[in-house]
Amino acid sequence: MTPRQTLALRLTRNPDHSRVQPCASINLPLLEEQDYARRQAHSHDNAAPVLVNHRQYYALLERLVRQSWSALGEDCRVFVQLRQPAKDLALPAALFDPRVLLGAGLRREAECCAGLSPAPVAWIAAERIRRDLLDSGDNILRLAFWNTPQSAPAALLLPALDAMAPQVTDTAEHGQTATR
Repeated sequence: MTPRQTLALRLTRNPDHSRVQPCASINLPLLEEQDYARRQAHSHDNAAPVLVNHRQYYALLERLVRQSWSALGEDCRVFVQLRQPAKDLALPAALFDPRVLLGAGLRREAECCAGLSPAPVAWIAAERIRRDLLDSGDNILRLAFWNTPQSAPAALLLPALDAMAPQVTDTAEHGQTATR
């Protein structure tokens, strides 16, 4: 099933850029030579900046889910594609709502759901947002929508991203075909 719209956005700014925030990164203790070797084994050259920490990442996902319901209707089904959650961090309650499915590789599930029900469906792929220096992401957030009466439903979710100064990027370079 072809989505109503797909969009890829490059996030370019920390959502709390105007406020001082305590550092939320946790570094492994580097006490012995083997510790440095393990750290080096996981390092990579990545020019994309780390824009959010784990807490900000899940707050962003919660804003996107709530904005989906607000803009597309309370019956909207939201598929949130993400990487493994952070340890010792409680996820926002909205991400456990029965209308939300969290996981990896959910685009086909979203397409299937859209084909089975007339309810609006939103797919939010956030697994490429860098949360720490070990992430290999590029800060690209991908969105797709089905069964929406709006011709450009992604525009309705942009208020949830305003603080991050999103820039539209070519979705074809990220494995998706743009349909606007």
